[in-house]
Amino acid sequence: MKRACLCSVFFALLVCSFVPQKAAAQTLVCESRHGRVQFCPIADPRSRVVLVEELSSGRCVRGETWGNDSKGIWVDKGCRARFEVKSGHDDGPGWWNSGPRGPSGRPHSGACFYKNVNFTGEYFCNARGSNIRQVPLDDEISSIQILGRATVTIYKDPNFSGPQATTDRSIPDLHHWRMPNNPNLNWDNRISSARID
Repeated sequence: MKRACLCSVFFALLVCSFVPQKAAAQTLVCESRHGRVQFCPIADPRSRVVLVEELSSGRCVRGETWGNDSKGIWVDKGCRARFEVKSGHDDGPGWWNSGPRGPSGRPHSGACFYKNVNFTGEYFCNARGSNIRQVPLDDEISSIQILGRATVTIYKDPNFSGPQATTDRSIPDLHHWRMPNNPNLNWDNRISSARID
């Protein structure tokens, strides 16, 4: 009986050792000192980063006073907060950045899609040759910046369906770009998929 019990315990431990464990999320505090930009490196810059707790009197606003890019998490203008870094890549296909922190990591030829007008706020970038079936900022894109010799075709619906339009020039404000089938509607906050050629 005792031997059977020990065998059961050993078997249970053996099975548990082969069950894949979900990687624990990393939590860290990143602080802007004297109102200046501070970078906090993370193991994989394309991990999903979430603000868990604001610790400063200055507001922490994603895309304005904090974000993450190819260098890790950045904070600015007095933002101090606790962040959770979840393993694995974010939903975005390709390098992306949640704030205007310079050109590091962007493709030489491709496009960046911004949440706000004039290429500001959260954004993601993809290289030429990318087919994005569902954009990370679904129905939240207000400007598109072309990098190098790229051409972008945008679609109103996921999986390259619905009304479409093509450009090889940057568009700082999609309010002014009308949809082809309805001139009363513009492309602001209406992009769900895109191809970059």
